[in-house]
Amino acid sequence: MLMEPDGTGVWHDLVNEFQNLNPNISVQLVEGPPATNTREDMYAASFLSGEAGYDVVYGDIIWTPKFAAAGWLLDLTSHLSPSDADDFLREDLRAGFYQNRLYRIPALTDAGALYYRKDLVSSPPETFEDLVRMANAFQTGDRRGFLWQGKQYEGLVTVYLEILWGFGGDWIDPGTREVLLDHPEALRALEFLKKAIGSISPAAVTTYSEEDTRILFQNGRAVFLRNWPYVWTLIEESPLRTEDRVGVASMVHSPGHKSASTLGGWGFAISRHTRNPEVAWQLVQFLTRPEQLRKVQLRMGRIPARKSMVPPEFAEILNSARMRPPIPEYSQASDILQRWLSAALTGRIDSERALRNAARETRSLLGI
Repeated sequence: MLMEPDGTGVWHDLVNEFQNLNPNISVQLVEGPPATNTREDMYAASFLSGEAGYDVVYGDIIWTPKFAAAGWLLDLTSHLSPSDADDFLREDLRAGFYQNRLYRIPALTDAGALYYRKDLVSSPPETFEDLVRMANAFQTGDRRGFLWQGKQYEGLVTVYLEILWGFGGDWIDPGTREVLLDHPEALRALEFLKKAIGSISPAAVTTYSEEDTRILFQNGRAVFLRNWPYVWTLIEESPLRTEDRVGVASMVHSPGHKSASTLGGWGFAISRHTRNPEVAWQLVQFLTRPEQLRKVQLRMGRIPARKSMVPPEFAEILNSARMRPPIPEYSQASDILQRWLSAALTGRIDSERALRNAARETRSLLGI
């Protein structure tokens, strides 16, 4: 099983616990590199070789359509119990399906959240206008209004989608495969982010990823931060949290539309090439049970993808989370969007032209 780096040791402990319960089974846990796309490439190379390099796949939520469409994963539809189906978060479970068959069992969930300074803002903003007004009102020379992830990578796509959905737009319709990037809502979303740069957001935001923004916010350098739930745990012991100066809320939206967070998360699938499908399923079942996920939650601060285990402060955020387009060509479509968003945000091209180019290239990719 190829995994993320096991910094807390919790995954090794769980594997050891599984092996103690099943002494006739040996599990080799391989710690891969931190970069998600690098581990995706390692899985793909293993699958393409046709060998059973990895039996169990610890997969990002956006990998499922690509891996399933390529025939690399076992169909797990009949394996899911009714009680698990009812307890898993609806969108997280849905994200494990491809063409009405289940290929991935949810384990951990994620969704974009808006952190804010409760000592400055009496209540969180609901609309884009509220966010801009409050950010301007409370930013100073040392404290910026709004931090987000503007570097050219997948994080930029997740931020842009939350703004786009908040304006009532969309990127790709997964049913019809229609590309909607040259619609007015897409332009409004990109212009919102572009206008934020140098006003309520620092000029350097186009180079920021999650940790850059988290550290600045935790050090009191921002009023608002868009980031993931892991931030809540990391700032738990900081002065901001111990003095109850940080709150978390859903992302903002325009009047007449709804807040929506980009859904992230990780789960377990099984390689079609495995020579031990029954044993692999035993391991997946074990790792996705509430008692094992609780240990991951306590040690890593990650949120289990089970309704019964979601912290109350993130319940509304996760209930409004939306999947990125579940299409096999997702990685290529994301690369296109990242490139043109970044070009517009860094001033190399105007927003309208950037979105036209992104729409044209995406339609060519999808063959429409």
